[in-house]
Amino acid sequence: MGMMGGLLRSLLALSVVSAGNAVAADAGALVGVWKLVEYSTTDPDSGERFHPFGRDATGYLMYTAGGRMSALLQAENRPRFSGGNRINAPVEQRAEAFSSSTAYMGRYTFEGARVIHHVELSTNPDWVGADQLRYPRLEGNRLVITTPLLPTRPDGKMRESTLVWEKVE
Repeated sequence: MGMMGGLLRSLLALSVVSAGNAVAADAGALVGVWKLVEYSTTDPDSGERFHPFGRDATGYLMYTAGGRMSALLQAENRPRFSGGNRINAPVEQRAEAFSSSTAYMGRYTFEGARVIHHVELSTNPDWVGADQLRYPRLEGNRLVITTPLLPTRPDGKMRESTLVWEKVE
């Protein structure tokens, strides 16, 4: 990266916008490995909060300095397949495994207060070749990402998702 790249990254990191104890994230601040702390959704009509993958959902989010990202989230306590593997498992178990996790990766670009994930591979084939918009902010050593309204579990209703991540690397 060199001295100039390091200087640019430092300047970017200093140019965050303060909002109380939350800070708008910048591209340099996103780089690293983040572990999921909480995944919740909020119903825009009732304000009710859901945990689509359970209160103890797990996952990792990674951003590289080279502009790549990957994310994997899964529900808590996912059962093993009764058939011993995903190929021999009953179709109902495979469907539940698919709907209780999500993974995707690709390039990302940072534009102001939003990051755009340009999806190249995904467990959801509808996301491949599409962009996923996210709104990141830093709260101490945590990255809080909100989404526009997206269909979510348990019923496919459009809700805003909030994902809280803690930096591990």
